[in-house]
Amino acid sequence: MIQKGQFVTDCRDGDSIRAVFMISQRRLLTARNGKPYAKLLFTDKSGDILGLLWDDARQQLSAISQGDVVGVRGIVESYDGRLQIKVEKIVKLDEDEVDLTALIATTCQDVPAMVAELDTHVAGIKSAHLKRLIDEIFSCDGVKDAFIKAPAAKGIHHNYIGGLLEHTLSIIRLIQCIFPLYQHLGVNRDLLMAGALLHDIGKIYEYSYNRFIDMTPIGRLVGHIYLSANMADQAISRIPGFPAELRLHLLHVILGHHGQLEFGSPKLPMTREALLLHMLDDLDAKITGFSSIIEATPEEEEFSSFSNIYNRFLYTRIYEESE
Repeated sequence: MIQKGQFVTDCRDGDSIRAVFMISQRRLLTARNGKPYAKLLFTDKSGDILGLLWDDARQQLSAISQGDVVGVRGIVESYDGRLQIKVEKIVKLDEDEVDLTALIATTCQDVPAMVAELDTHVAGIKSAHLKRLIDEIFSCDGVKDAFIKAPAAKGIHHNYIGGLLEHTLSIIRLIQCIFPLYQHLGVNRDLLMAGALLHDIGKIYEYSYNRFIDMTPIGRLVGHIYLSANMADQAISRIPGFPAELRLHLLHVILGHHGQLEFGSPKLPMTREALLLHMLDDLDAKITGFSSIIEATPEEEEFSSFSNIYNRFLYTRIYEESE
């Protein structure tokens, strides 16, 4: 078995590196001087890192495709605040000789336990119409299995196998905590729960994730918000007597969950349930994204590298009360 070598999160500026990665992006380009070079994205379970191959790029990549497992030798460099690998040598490896679990990011949570918890929450929905809708969607061929495996994002948060299930359960747990505080305002718990379960379900089609996470054509051209709303609407059309007003409320919760037009929401939240779901979704995504950046920062660093996503440096130190 070929040893993995350094993980992405272990790379430091100036390191000489010999490691095994999966190629999640591969582009053969031409420099201004006419010389071919390659821009690669190397991935393992800890994250990804850019790779640049300048020497014999066309020849070295002739037998290497996106999704292949490769051995890489090179030097880690820092450029524009981001680490990258100046590749000296790259070779395709036989997958039987490497541990693929070290290359594919997967949730650390107990998946069977999460599935059991999800089923319990679905069973707890009191609305007969919403309960039937959820059952109708998740009983479709392959939907539940894909929901269990899919990531919640390509980057930023929950970007690993099982991430969608983990993210959805986090939102449901937040609902369980916050609903008693706002129940007196007339918030519909079942509608909020159904929105949590269905708002991101279109991500099972938005992403491909068998080897590495990437956007599918329908994901890029249409996106998960439409896909989720359409899946719900199509299922509703198969349920006789589904209330028109309930359909309207649920579709709005799904369509408004990104909260702002500039973040991809076709509509701004206009109901209490839509607003609550957006805020809980945003909370879980942001705190998880923050944490992933902090955890990937070397322990000796007080601040992370500048995050273009959050437009700030993140402070890595945790305050602990001294005894």
